[in-house]
Amino acid sequence: MNFRHATPADAPLIAAMHVQSWRIAYAHIMDPAYLAGGIEANRLATWTQRLEAPQLGQRVIIAEREGQPIGFTCVIGGSDPRWGTLVDNLHALPAAKGSGIGTALLDQAVRWAIEGWPDAGLFLWCYTDNVAARGFYAARGGVEVEDWDKPGPDGRTLAEKRIAWRDPRVLMRS
Repeated sequence: MNFRHATPADAPLIAAMHVQSWRIAYAHIMDPAYLAGGIEANRLATWTQRLEAPQLGQRVIIAEREGQPIGFTCVIGGSDPRWGTLVDNLHALPAAKGSGIGTALLDQAVRWAIEGWPDAGLFLWCYTDNVAARGFYAARGGVEVEDWDKPGPDGRTLAEKRIAWRDPRVLMRS
């Protein structure tokens, strides 16, 4: 597995991976009409903006296997004074799930984050109803520390949990 930093030219690729991931992982969480249609334009606009005008401390990492993209993560270094670096997105293509891609992307996110924010924690937000993802993060030492109801991209309010690692180095693979 190889990793590379995304460029603005990768916006359509990342948007397409994001759409594929959401359509499977969020089928029971988001509005089916949104997942069937409006999601493509929304994700393309989001990733075009994020890659053309990245916020301070942002890094988007693409994972590839045999030259083919299989997942990505978006990390915002030091984004919160209490919780540290935000893993804003972590997505694997459905066919790549179970192959270690999520663990490898977390490892890459942590390695990048501790270069700039060595004493900061790591956190992310996960939909409460995304039981599989919550289990994945719990198995890697993530602690659910806060609940929040957030306006979702599909127009509905969705419950989320903040999952945090005080010392993100526990996520680093040897």
